[in-house]
Amino acid sequence: MLELPDVTLVCADTLNHALAARAIARCCERIRYGSALFLTDALPPGIALPPGVETREIAPLASREAYSTLMLKGLARHVESSHALVVQWDGYVVNPDAWTGEFLACDYIGAPWPWEPEGSRVGNGGFSLRSRRLLDALADPRVVLQGNEDETIGVHQRGWLEARHGLRFASEALASRFSFEVAYPVGRPFGFHGLFNFCRTVPEDEIAALVPAFSDAIARSPQMLSLMRNCAAMGQSRAALALASRILAAEAGHEEAERVRADAERGVARGPAVGRNDPCPCGSGRRYKQCHGALGAAARAPSARDPAALVHAGAEAHRAGRLDEAERAYREALALAPGNVLADHYLGVIATHRGNLGEAMPRLERTVAAHPDEPDFHVHLGLAYAASDRFDDAIACYRRALALAPDHTGALNNLGLALQEQNRREEAADAYRRALAVDPDAHRIRWNLAMARLSLGDRGGWRDYEARLSVPELGGRAADPGVPRLDTLDVRGRTILVESEQGLGDTFQFARYASALAARGARVVVRAPPSLTGLLRTVAGVAEVVARDARPRCDAWLPLASLPGLLGASPSGDPTAIPYLHADPALASKVRGELGERLGRLRAGLAWAGNPAHANDRRRSCPLAALAPLLARTDVDWYSLQRGDGEDQIAHVPAASRLHLLDARNDFDRKAALIENLDLVVSVDTSIAHLAGALGRPVWILLPCAADWRWGIAGTATGWYPTATLFRQRAAGDWTPVVADVMRALDDLPTGLSSR
Repeated sequence: MLELPDVTLVCADTLNHALAARAIARCCERIRYGSALFLTDALPPGIALPPGVETREIAPLASREAYSTLMLKGLARHVESSHALVVQWDGYVVNPDAWTGEFLACDYIGAPWPWEPEGSRVGNGGFSLRSRRLLDALADPRVVLQGNEDETIGVHQRGWLEARHGLRFASEALASRFSFEVAYPVGRPFGFHGLFNFCRTVPEDEIAALVPAFSDAIARSPQMLSLMRNCAAMGQSRAALALASRILAAEAGHEEAERVRADAERGVARGPAVGRNDPCPCGSGRRYKQCHGALGAAARAPSARDPAALVHAGAEAHRAGRLDEAERAYREALALAPGNVLADHYLGVIATHRGNLGEAMPRLERTVAAHPDEPDFHVHLGLAYAASDRFDDAIACYRRALALAPDHTGALNNLGLALQEQNRREEAADAYRRALAVDPDAHRIRWNLAMARLSLGDRGGWRDYEARLSVPELGGRAADPGVPRLDTLDVRGRTILVESEQGLGDTFQFARYASALAARGARVVVRAPPSLTGLLRTVAGVAEVVARDARPRCDAWLPLASLPGLLGASPSGDPTAIPYLHADPALASKVRGELGERLGRLRAGLAWAGNPAHANDRRRSCPLAALAPLLARTDVDWYSLQRGDGEDQIAHVPAASRLHLLDARNDFDRKAALIENLDLVVSVDTSIAHLAGALGRPVWILLPCAADWRWGIAGTATGWYPTATLFRQRAAGDWTPVVADVMRALDDLPTGLSSR
């Protein structure tokens, strides 16, 4: 039991009593505080608090401002100890063993805010430690609420609190050990904050069981939407299904929730089983039957005193995707046999999978040193290095594995991926080809080869691009209309069904090729998501656009992303009549009226975040805070083109208060009308960039260091969109030079630039 006699646990909530009580209970597991308080208006019947938790009555907290005022000015009268641990229903203790006495040497600790300037990054108040000295200082009438109470403390008043009262804020490194919120946790922090992080802190079945307790306000919140996306991205189908259903109960017709619910229902129906020829979930790169599947015959019920059997049982659970169960088995094996290298190593593999690289690295490095002759160990360490963007180290690990096992397809594939991240595309392609020589049916590796070849402008990459259709999670989808797949350009007089697939940006990008089919005499019918049907109807030659579940009469069908290969298109983009998508004139006129009179400033749209479920989203999306210099420009009126994803960052970036949030940004038809009325779009590599390019509007695309295949490996122009300019990172993750380039480009724009 952790003893914290100098700490008062405090939770204030008058809306979500049951959820708050749950958070308090979590905080009291294995920890004894000097006192524990639940500040609330009334405790409804049936809600129990842990023994020793005192309820104190407060007025109902009807707004965020009311809560912040209580935390800023009213907390002192409830706290007598040297420190208060402030928690919320969505932020509480998860790793009591991570507590250190260093925390008590600080007057304020909260999860770091990476978007704030240095000296103002500590931090989030939803799970925070505050000293009595801080609470007393906040009573000063010169301290007034500015934004939320944690922003007041950590940003607006921090300098004054440090200079006037000598208060000590935690370092960013210590704050990261204390809590996490928007950044991935490193190691095992003491606590966390954010509903969207439940996927990392709460077992999947518990998330599903909690969902009925979420109010309509929670269900409609951006945090709930983010949690649904995160669960879906992490393969937590039961949780994603429950969350999507709850969102739909609060907001009928929510398109994304309907899509996630349908996908999650299929995921639940499939179950966690892995086929014998599927890649092993452990990450070795081998097929299951050749890796952990081989353990099946030998596996047996674990004895309480048999570490080897526990490791076998853990491997079986690991293979099935039951990571919590696998982790328990591995930890129990280590408790019985502290030197068990397999248990130690595979705990590191699980930690890598969960993004806990601070835990993963020591385990993997230690076990590789103990067994340098095991190629899989080197591969797993390489994966952890790659997840940390340490690609030189990752490449060295994969090469060591290949020195031991030259035909190790997992090492070859991962070597290719790491080389690709360094823009060494020819070398990457060679690694993929070597892997395919060993296993010609490895569809994922063939897909990776396609990415390398296409980025180099190799038209032969389109053949490998077809591998996506054999890997459902890559977006491949069989239309199955009961007619043959199109394999010829002799289409005159025939009706061809073109199936939208891959991401929304891919649909915008490849929609141009429907016109090429129509020009050859085909009647082209496009099947696409409802959100895109209006715009796709404007493509020249498209006779009809139907919904996903429609079964139109046709003579042949083809996936949309297979059209450029059939047509022999250049992977670098072919000359195309631009624009080939068109905003509805009536909607464009309506949005023009909403924009009002031009005030002599540039009108620019901004998109900084893509779908977080995208495999490369952490590299392609840009933190809004990094764009603060752009937002601060007084010669530009900025209009957000985000819908949901990334919008939660706005409140934390002061310069973002100048962003115009028009309702037109919330669906593609109106977003196209808005873009038609803007002078410029600045976007990361997401569907917005493709939409602007297809509309023929000026668009500046911000790209990560290793950009997607369609943008090539160098240059500022692209054959896909003649109105686009590319701004590339020089080093992985560093957006600062990119923003500086955009600032200079804005300075160089002609003063007469205006909207059409």
